[in-house]
Amino acid sequence: MSGIDFITESPDIDFCLATIDELLRLISVNAKFKMMYGIGEGDELPEASQLRKVVSLAIQQQQDIAGVVIDEMAGDRRLQLMLYCYRQEAECGPIYHTALFDISGLIHFYEMKLANEKRKLIGEMAAGTANSILNPLAVVRGSLQLIETTLKTNLASSHLSDHLVSQSVGHYITLANHQVTEINNYVQRWLHLGKPFHLDLRPVLISSFLESYVPNLQKEAIKKGVPLVCEFPSEDGQLLIDPHYLREVLNEFIKNAFEASNGIGGGVRLSVHMSDKASMITIRDSGPGIAADMMKLVKDPFFTTKEDSIGLGLNFCEVVLQKMGGHYELSGDKAGTEVRIMLPRVPGE
Repeated sequence: MSGIDFITESPDIDFCLATIDELLRLISVNAKFKMMYGIGEGDELPEASQLRKVVSLAIQQQQDIAGVVIDEMAGDRRLQLMLYCYRQEAECGPIYHTALFDISGLIHFYEMKLANEKRKLIGEMAAGTANSILNPLAVVRGSLQLIETTLKTNLASSHLSDHLVSQSVGHYITLANHQVTEINNYVQRWLHLGKPFHLDLRPVLISSFLESYVPNLQKEAIKKGVPLVCEFPSEDGQLLIDPHYLREVLNEFIKNAFEASNGIGGGVRLSVHMSDKASMITIRDSGPGIAADMMKLVKDPFFTTKEDSIGLGLNFCEVVLQKMGGHYELSGDKAGTEVRIMLPRVPGE
């Protein structure tokens, strides 16, 4: 096979070629174009395609268009393509030679590189400021413990030894301690985004993990007033995880699901399915969903739509799951948002 034949006839080549007339009909195409768009010579460009819009613009303006990035669907995959369209006068009238280069992998590479640079910057910021926050927090926590001990001692030895007073003091001390813990957790997550940290990975039966995790989750659902449905897998299996950090990840997603579903009348569904090589933990809420233009931004550090959040939760989840060899996917519609967490099974179990 000659080089020209390979370009025109091989579906393994990574770019599409097509010649198009002013009626948006295909005069000639290579095999890769046919495979991607499912059309050939004599067919008209698909109405909904980005290619049709760009070529239409070139025809209207009667000029070349070079280096335009478009999104096209190829089956269930969304591809980013670099498009070049050149006008040429021919005996039959103007024709437009187009070339499309798949740059999806390149874009993904630079997105990953940018995300890593962001995390590195956050880590440098965190290393310089974390102690300035954590040290005062330790002092506040110690002071709260001292205040609690002193007040309880004084209440017990004075006429103020009243059950309601003691209960009120205990409530406020507990509330203050809880807020200190929340701040400490946020700072620790901030550190984890840029600073290397290690997980205690070990084989854990999914049934064992769920037995320890779900009861507390059910209590939280009752407390929030949100219906919760749990579906357990029909078969057991081992995952190589750090149980503490997996609970942290699930808690982050569950908290978001509870907040989205609260007051709407729907509920939250947690389901676990096991396949030969992996497990999938699915969390589905009944909230308003995530807008399409925000779906790509939710993993970015500090991106949030909540007034009381700093936007580190989902990025933290991504970092932790990557260390476990897994990842998560987000999808949604007006009926709610779905999170799918994929984790590999222990090989040869």
